[in-house]
Amino acid sequence: MISPPKPNQPQTNPRDVLHEEGARGLAERLTGARYRIKEDLLSDYVQVLRSGKIWMIEGEPGAGKSAVALATQAAFNMTMFPVQGMSELTLGDLLYEWNREAQNQSVIQSVSSGVKTLEEAQREQYTMRFLKLGRALGAFHFAGTTGQVPLFFFDEVDKLPEYLQDMLLGLLECGYSYVPDFNQPIGIYDSETGYANRALFPLCIFTSNNLRFKLSPPFRSRCFYSWLERPTPEEEVAILHARVPEASPSQVRCIAKINGTINAIPGVQNKPGLRELIDLLQAFVRDEVQLISEETLARYIGYLAKQQSQIKSLRLALARVVGEIYQRDDQLDLWIAQAFGRERLMLEAA
Repeated sequence: MISPPKPNQPQTNPRDVLHEEGARGLAERLTGARYRIKEDLLSDYVQVLRSGKIWMIEGEPGAGKSAVALATQAAFNMTMFPVQGMSELTLGDLLYEWNREAQNQSVIQSVSSGVKTLEEAQREQYTMRFLKLGRALGAFHFAGTTGQVPLFFFDEVDKLPEYLQDMLLGLLECGYSYVPDFNQPIGIYDSETGYANRALFPLCIFTSNNLRFKLSPPFRSRCFYSWLERPTPEEEVAILHARVPEASPSQVRCIAKINGTINAIPGVQNKPGLRELIDLLQAFVRDEVQLISEETLARYIGYLAKQQSQIKSLRLALARVVGEIYQRDDQLDLWIAQAFGRERLMLEAA
């Protein structure tokens, strides 16, 4: 569990924001967290909040999928339960496991001290204090016990084996799970009605590169699906400004030209993604870089290239990249002017 970024301030339920302020309110709060949401993605966000379904966001690596969840936590000051997808995850990591060692020690101590009979001690070992909740069930249990809606963020869920996908279906559908030897459901459950209050369900954001295990049809059927395209050059400019607002227009323009030139070079494999561009822009701001030469850019090439072959290709292309930086580009200059001079462009369009 990750506590809210501002622990001394109240947590906000995005569903309440949508109800009270509409889509515009959602977009404004995300913008305040340095995230510029696309109009079509904002429309999907609204549907997710209204339906209470899991949000499955798929897209190529570097498209900015994880940024949606991280910006959501920051924008609404939410408690977050994160899971990094990997094939080595276990049932205990996601749902539950009994602390067998603590259970055995409790029985031994209770019986040896004469406090309880063996039968009494064995009955009491299956209580909440001996149960370790995984991050998925932990998110629902948190909501059920505190009345606060947390964020459950499952990154790269396509790395999860299918049998574990199946184990999550009941929890994601009903809001609670049954644990062997425990006498009541755990999660969001009203014993009087026998149902879960769906208004308390965590906001579930799952991302997938669709590269490893195929997500099963039953798993996908519980989701609202979005495909996130890589940003267009115009969107990249707006995103760079939003994520690094302290950067000057000339620095943002420089990063955009560097990226555009690299993308146009056929011999450079594994082009930089948005994450690399943001890192490079932050480095330029930190080091107060304003003018770019081959020597200057060579010092920062490790932000753009992540493999030996990439480094070699980019070093051979440095002259071309630097030569393009200060070339006239009316379209890019227009995008820069819009990003820096019309801050509310996307919100008014939404």
